[in-house]
Amino acid sequence: MWLAYLRTFIFYAFFYGPFTILWASFCSLFAFLLPYQMRYHFVIGTWAKLTVFACRWILGIKYRITGLENLDGNAGVVVSNHQSAWETFFLQRLFRPQTQVIKKSLLKIPFFGWAFAMLRPIAIDRTDRLGAMKQILEQGIPRLHDGIFVMIFPEGTRAEPSKVRNFQQGGARLAKEAGVPLIPVTHNSGDYWLNKRFVKLPGTIDVIIHPRIDLQAMKASEATTLAHKIISDGLTTIQRQRKPLPDHNKAPAAPSSSN
Repeated sequence: MWLAYLRTFIFYAFFYGPFTILWASFCSLFAFLLPYQMRYHFVIGTWAKLTVFACRWILGIKYRITGLENLDGNAGVVVSNHQSAWETFFLQRLFRPQTQVIKKSLLKIPFFGWAFAMLRPIAIDRTDRLGAMKQILEQGIPRLHDGIFVMIFPEGTRAEPSKVRNFQQGGARLAKEAGVPLIPVTHNSGDYWLNKRFVKLPGTIDVIIHPRIDLQAMKASEATTLAHKIISDGLTTIQRQRKPLPDHNKAPAAPSSSN
């Protein structure tokens, strides 16, 4: 475990923190002059690619993708389970160009937030649910029609690695209103990028890109239920195909005494 702590320290101290600050500062100076598609690939594409590379070679976190045949290049609303920060940058590599539904407060983060604002994220106030849904529709529909994927984590917050929380209907409503499909994605990033813990563990994250859900003859509520089932079943499949990891949150067992 000490090696995992050392690798994590190196990742944050010598790559993730410094690189994110320097890259965001650099891009903030002139990236706004670039057309949107070029700006996205330059700012987010480069940052995400190098971060995934660093995860592989510093942290030892690899990935395995199933369902690449379900990517046809046409924009849709991507809905994924949410376990860690890993999927927020990794999925930027699969669905491009992409915008995400985020908390408005993220844009106030120095350097990162300033650069992120140039990429037209859908920033919402989660305390105002009705207003948030209106913002998602007003901003999301034009982006989808411009060929930009919209990423939504319908659980609203991170879940434990073995669980999928209840889904909110925002993603399905947006897809229905925009006339685009819903694209479910399952992963198990939380098994290695431990949530609420500093240390990251080496291993292979499984990512499943499921077939698209056509909402033409389906209500948003029905599509939400279906997406939840597909993603939950995908997580069950991933868990069955891999060896269980030790629970690092448990205290070590006391040594047994001998007479």
